Amino acid sequence: MTTSLIYEVECQLDPDIVADYDAWLPGHVQAVLACAGFQGASIEAPEAPSGERQRRRVRYRVESAAALDHYLENDATRLRTETAQRFGGRVHCERRVFKPRHELAPPAHEPRRCLNCGTVIAGKHCTQCGQASDVHVLSMKEVAGDVTHSLLHLDSRVWRTVRLLALRPGELTREFIAGRHQQYIPPFRLYLAVSILFFALTALLPDSESFSVDADGDTVFAPVSVQVPDELKEEIAGDLGKEGIDVEELKKSAGEPGSCTITILNDPRFDDFEEALNRACRQMRADKGKRFAERFTTTAPKLMFLFLPLMAGVALLFYWRPRRLYAEHLVLFLHNHAFAFLLIGVSAILDAISSLKLPFTGLLGFVNFLLFVYLFWYVYKSMRVVYNEGRFKTLLKYFAIGTIYVVLLAVTMLAGLVYTMIGLS
Repeated sequence: MTTSLIYEVECQLDPDIVADYDAWLPGHVQAVLACAGFQGASIEAPEAPSGERQRRRVRYRVESAAALDHYLENDATRLRTETAQRFGGRVHCERRVFKPRHELAPPAHEPRRCLNCGTVIAGKHCTQCGQASDVHVLSMKEVAGDVTHSLLHLDSRVWRTVRLLALRPGELTREFIAGRHQQYIPPFRLYLAVSILFFALTALLPDSESFSVDADGDTVFAPVSVQVPDELKEEIAGDLGKEGIDVEELKKSAGEPGSCTITILNDPRFDDFEEALNRACRQMRADKGKRFAERFTTTAPKLMFLFLPLMAGVALLFYWRPRRLYAEHLVLFLHNHAFAFLLIGVSAILDAISSLKLPFTGLLGFVNFLLFVYLFWYVYKSMRVVYNEGRFKTLLKYFAIGTIYVVLLAVTMLAGLVYTMIGLS
């Protein structure tokens, strides 16, 4: 008794692609027949009613429902992606499965339908959207197994993406531009996940040296040097006295780094702005910069998310022949910054370990140096791989774009620092 079935794909075509589609379709059918379990196929051209788009129907003979499930789970997405890349939205396909009569359920039973799209399900996966037919609320055992498989399976998209990102500069971007998306994490999702992990890590590790505290723990020295005018000393002393800060110690520190009055060009138009910064500076002095560090940690990712599209626009100016899409530059910057966050995160962990003064931790400083040398080389190599230009030309653009990058990043971070300080006031 045969268990084979018919898998039918019927597509409606826009008029301008009919000839191209007919020339392409036999090769596509051969690619499907190369998949395990497919035994044959026929291509049909049903007569289309007047005014409707032309149709093409392919009827595949498959040896079993298990073979069709294997195809839908492993090969269908890749082949459908190739079709979409070639013809876009000018082809609309419907898929059906016809089973032998002896395998049909009794008429009294309602056929199973996909909970995602409503298509009748013949096997373990929906023929239209690919979702598994067995969808239920997972038990804790199943959840743990799914998480373990996702994190530890060597063939998973996570490890495949990270391995290619870290070891082969520019290759992940080139894969994405070439349309090979299915095996890797999408660029925006990758960048977002890595940046969240990075900024969470920086919050957990010891505080940055940008804000140092004196030996008594009473004074925070912020990365600014300001002066306290005589007319504001009493006001500042009163404010800080309420917060439990030694007023006499404040007077001794007037005119030293860590003091809390900022003057901008002695222009009255900046008075409100100056006062906001002064209040923020006093707040930073009162809590040793804790609130400032917390707020800037939440602001920095948002700034970078605005900064990257700006830099992609800058790169667009340097690569205008042959003309490249803006999205190609943006994907490269997303991938390079995701790698930079990974590398700097590893470097921060090594710094934290070296601060423990354990045996041989002095070598970690040299390892960090090598990591940052690799970062600079990585960016250069990624530009060569993606843009496929010579060494000298790439090097010139590397330094030009790098200079603009440093300037714009400094401006962006300065704006972020000021914005964060104003938010404290």
